[in-house]
Amino acid sequence: MGKNREFILALKKIKKMNNGILYTALCIVALSLMTVYSATYYRTDSFFYKEMVWIALGVIVYFVFSFVDYRKYGKYYKIIYILNILLLLSVYVIGHKRLGAQRWISVGPLTVQPSEFAKLLVVLTFSEVLSSKYRERFSGLKNMFFTGMHVLPIFLLIAKQPDLGTSLVLLFIYMTLIFINGIDWLSLGITIFSGISMIPVAYFFFLKEYQKQRILTFLNPEADMLGSGWNVTQSMIAIGSGGFYGKGFLKGTQSKLRFLPESHTDFIGSVFLEERGFVGGVVLILLYLVLIFQILKIADSSDQYGKLVCYGIAAIFFFHIVVNVGMIMGVMPVTGLPLLLMSYGGTSFLFAFMMLGIVQSVKVYKD
Repeated sequence: MGKNREFILALKKIKKMNNGILYTALCIVALSLMTVYSATYYRTDSFFYKEMVWIALGVIVYFVFSFVDYRKYGKYYKIIYILNILLLLSVYVIGHKRLGAQRWISVGPLTVQPSEFAKLLVVLTFSEVLSSKYRERFSGLKNMFFTGMHVLPIFLLIAKQPDLGTSLVLLFIYMTLIFINGIDWLSLGITIFSGISMIPVAYFFFLKEYQKQRILTFLNPEADMLGSGWNVTQSMIAIGSGGFYGKGFLKGTQSKLRFLPESHTDFIGSVFLEERGFVGGVVLILLYLVLIFQILKIADSSDQYGKLVCYGIAAIFFFHIVVNVGMIMGVMPVTGLPLLLMSYGGTSFLFAFMMLGIVQSVKVYKD
C-alpha cells in the first residue's frame, strides 16, 4: 500500500509539471547544437559531441531538482550559504588559472566554475532571508545594510577571481529581489544612487587593467581594431553580414576563417545571427521571452519564498541574455557572461538546467 501511495503521489507531481519550460529550453538547446557544430566542425567535431553529453546530463539534473521540494532550500539556507562560501574559497586553494582568471576547479575529469552556481545559491539563501525576516517590506538604510551584508562576501570573493560579469549578476539579483519583496522608493533610489557613485571608485581601485581596457574598448572599439577591439569589431561584422535572413547553416565566414575568437562560447550569438539573420535572432529572443514568462507565471502563483526564488532565477536568465546580446552587438562591454542554453560549456548547461529544475519544483510542490 505504501509503495502504491508513493507511486500515485509521484504521478500527481508529474501531472503538475509545466512541460513547456523543458520544451522551450530544448528548442534553444537545439539551436545551440547546430550553431556550435557550425562554429567548430571545420576544426573538430568534439565540441558538438561533448555538448550532447552535457545536455543529456543537464536534462537528468533538471528532473532530479524538479522532484526536490524547493522549501528544503529555505529550511537549510544557512548550510547552503556556508557551502557557497567554501566553494568560492576552494578556487583560491585548488583552483587553476585560465585566460588570466582563477575561477575553475577540477572534479575528476570535469572542470567546474563555482561562481556560476554561486549565483543560484545566493538566490536560494537570500530569498529565505527576505521571506522570513522581511516578509512585509523593509525600508531604511539599516535594513539595506543588513540585507546587503548577505550578498557582499559572495560578491567580493567572485570579484577577486576576477569575474566582473558574475559580480554584476549578483548586484542585479539583489536589486531584483528587494524590489519584488517590497521596498520604499526612497531607499531604492538611495541604493541606486550609491551604486552609481561607486562606479568611478571601482574603476580606478578595483578593476584589473584588462577589465579597464574592455570598458575603454566598449566606448571606442575603433581605437584598437587589431587589438582589444578585435572581437567586438568582428562580431559586429558577422552580425551585419547576416542581413535579414542570414547566410544559411554552415555558410558563415567570420568563425570559419577564424576572424571571430571564442565563436562557440562567448560569441556564439554572432555565429547564429550571421547564419540565421535578423529573423533567426527574433525567434531566439522570443524563445527566451517565453521561457522567462513561464518562470514568472509560476512565481506569481507561489508562496513568498517560491516567488522570490523564481524571480531571482528569471533575473539571472534576463541579465545573461541582455549582457551577452549587448556585448556581441557592441553596445555593452565584454564581460564573459555566456548566453545560457546557447553558449558551449558544461558548467553553464548544468547551471541552467538546475535553475529550471528548481522552478519546476516550485510548480510541483507549491500548495
